[in-house]
Amino acid sequence: MKRVAALDFDRIYDEDPDPWKLESSRYERDKRAATLAALPGGPHPSTLEIGCASGVLTAALAMRSTRVVALDFSRRAVAMARHRLAAADNVEVRLGSFPEDAPAGSWSVVVCSEVLYYLDPPALELAIAWLADQLAGGATVVAVHWRGPALTEPLRGDDVHDLMRVGLARWHARDERRARYRLDVFDGAERPHRASRYRLI
Repeated sequence: MKRVAALDFDRIYDEDPDPWKLESSRYERDKRAATLAALPGGPHPSTLEIGCASGVLTAALAMRSTRVVALDFSRRAVAMARHRLAAADNVEVRLGSFPEDAPAGSWSVVVCSEVLYYLDPPALELAIAWLADQLAGGATVVAVHWRGPALTEPLRGDDVHDLMRVGLARWHARDERRARYRLDVFDGAERPHRASRYRLI
């Protein structure tokens, strides 16, 4: 299970600037709405988005946050996100890999959408440990991933969420499973939590 490289994504974006149809796909619109609905009440002082792609979700997060830092390891994605968000003075788009280049500091909200299954198991273990540190400081973590079969991804979305449920069990607050995606919320603001039962919709 080899970790997906930034150059692989640059090539994808060279072939199609919107390969996942982030604005036109009903799946993406519904998933984005569910992700935003899962966030705690705002405005959020500091939001970190891991894997921002072209910045479609970032723009919505910026409307609910005092400050947003969006991270992506693809130069092409970062360029498109910076262009989209040029007028948003509360957003910074950074080039970097997660978890190695995770921005320093504590975050009130961390969003991981369709990104963690591109990590290999050792990198995911480090990512979960980093997220645990944020949760211990009071952050809310929202993770949402496609549930289909792995294609170029080292892991499936359900694999990622199952491992997060184990590593972040004390903070688990919500498990929502739909036919095509799975969403989990981990809340460090009030703990300990009793693990919630999932809803299958």
